[in-house]
Amino acid sequence: MIIRPGMHIVLLMGGFGSEREISIKSGENCIEALKENDLKVTQLDLNQSTITELISLKPDICFNCLHGKYGEDGNIQGVLNILQIPYTHSGVTASALAMNKLYFKDLISKVTENLEQPIYFPKTLEINDGEFLSVAKHNSPYVIKPVNEGSSVGVSLISNNNQGPAKKNWPLDTQLMAEPLVGTRELTVTILNDKPLCVTEIITPNNNDFYNYNAKYSDGGSLHNVPAKVSKTITKTTMDWALKAHQIIGCKGISRSDFRYDSDSEKLFMLEINTQPGMTKTSLAPEQALFCNINMPQMVKILLEEADYE
Repeated sequence: MIIRPGMHIVLLMGGFGSEREISIKSGENCIEALKENDLKVTQLDLNQSTITELISLKPDICFNCLHGKYGEDGNIQGVLNILQIPYTHSGVTASALAMNKLYFKDLISKVTENLEQPIYFPKTLEINDGEFLSVAKHNSPYVIKPVNEGSSVGVSLISNNNQGPAKKNWPLDTQLMAEPLVGTRELTVTILNDKPLCVTEIITPNNNDFYNYNAKYSDGGSLHNVPAKVSKTITKTTMDWALKAHQIIGCKGISRSDFRYDSDSEKLFMLEINTQPGMTKTSLAPEQALFCNINMPQMVKILLEEADYE
């Protein structure tokens, strides 16, 4: 799509989910960048009257800054398809598949298992249900996390299998999954317009075992090595895996894939893909884009140019 000055962009942000706060921060950062492209911007906080407002506003494009439930799982994408309003980021199918970590993991594993370069994930562990959760046939450490959340919301790292977390730590309707804690280093790759940007290594304070919510969004919460100090082989493999996963599930515009890497055994594991990566001032995707000489106004324009409806 050709982006012309004065086009009307509705920016969707906020919403109902656990990532509301981050969505608002992403939205605020993107509003500034959109205005630098001489575009008319209206911001909408997702609620039950949003559909009526969208019909009334008749925007040229919706810029989707929603994260998590309803905004990243295919729901709002379906609404925009029905209204025939072009929107940024992935469509219904890719969004739904990416949001469900188990579906994504199973699909990518099966599609690539017979290829020359299969994509490996941590194995899925069986959770022993009860007042306190634990896993079967595995020695700690391991991770229990929601199947359908992002931003590390609800992730619990268990260092001792005899001291599992209480089930009440999560809402009753939360579907959980468990995986061994693999690797020792956090890596991530952003795909923008079907091109991998670079590999970043995320280092958390005091060598925390995973990149949690505070590390992601607090000033000084983590150190980002851009590019990651890993071998050329691992750099290429990580970027290849990210692009392959992006294309297999049909992502559009942008995605960010997260990995764990063990430099001693040289084993790489994919963890998940994010179709609505954070766009805050401390987020990884804008940082990687800037490393590739793509500033924030240029980045949002690229996403607008890719906007469409299914």
